Amino acid sequence: MKVSDLTLNAIKPYVTGDGSPAPYMSGRELIKFFNAFGLKDEYARNGLPNAWSRNEYAYERLKDVNGKPDFKRLVEALSDSRKVSNPDEVADEIKEIIKHDGYTLEKDESGIYKVAGFGLEDPVLVEAHFQEIKNQIIDCIRDAKFTVWVAVAWFTDKDIGNELREKHLAGVNVRVIVNDDEVTRLHGLKFDTRGIEYKTIAPNSPWGKKLMHNKFCIIDLYKVIHGSYNWTSNAKFNNESITVTDSRELAEGFSKQFIELYNQKN
Repeated sequence: MKVSDLTLNAIKPYVTGDGSPAPYMSGRELIKFFNAFGLKDEYARNGLPNAWSRNEYAYERLKDVNGKPDFKRLVEALSDSRKVSNPDEVADEIKEIIKHDGYTLEKDESGIYKVAGFGLEDPVLVEAHFQEIKNQIIDCIRDAKFTVWVAVAWFTDKDIGNELREKHLAGVNVRVIVNDDEVTRLHGLKFDTRGIEYKTIAPNSPWGKKLMHNKFCIIDLYKVIHGSYNWTSNAKFNNESITVTDSRELAEGFSKQFIELYNQKN
């Protein structure tokens, strides 16, 4: 879901509670609200980030979330009966605003307001990276909330391995698939001794003498990291590339391949 800047400006009072039937939210409350939709702000000693006013902060963060999968949930939350005491009134006014972008707000069978309209499929967001690839991978892992599935030919990078261990300890489902070869035996990380689900695939598998040469990672069944970069200590010295793609459809395709590899018998 993506709307115009005019619509963002019109929605803003329903976030802050200034000049609308929505409840007033303080700076701290605004940060807590937006962080529920993928942001990671903190209320510093001097107030909101960049010394923004509440209205400035709300508008800038609406722009940040606009067009991303969480934006639809944010709009629906504005008329959530757990947030407002007058959900019908708020929903009617927001409906008048978002209709200009082809959306509406309607009650479902359980009485909860949901956004409907064209263009609600999750947008596909693709980023290509040629520098600082290791840091990009670590940042993506740190954002994981539910699952991290990794299939790479060789995995010897301890920094990335430690990030996976931290996620495992936090309750995230972490699975790793690598080659069963001399590199893994001599230099590979011992994920199985850390409680992480771990699988090695021998080149002489039932699929024939094929090398498991994949280099991909699926995060939260939505984000896919894919490219030439092996997760090794030496890869950062090479000319490598990855793409980071937010796409449910693409993630499902890679997840299917991951499960086939994971269930493969050596």
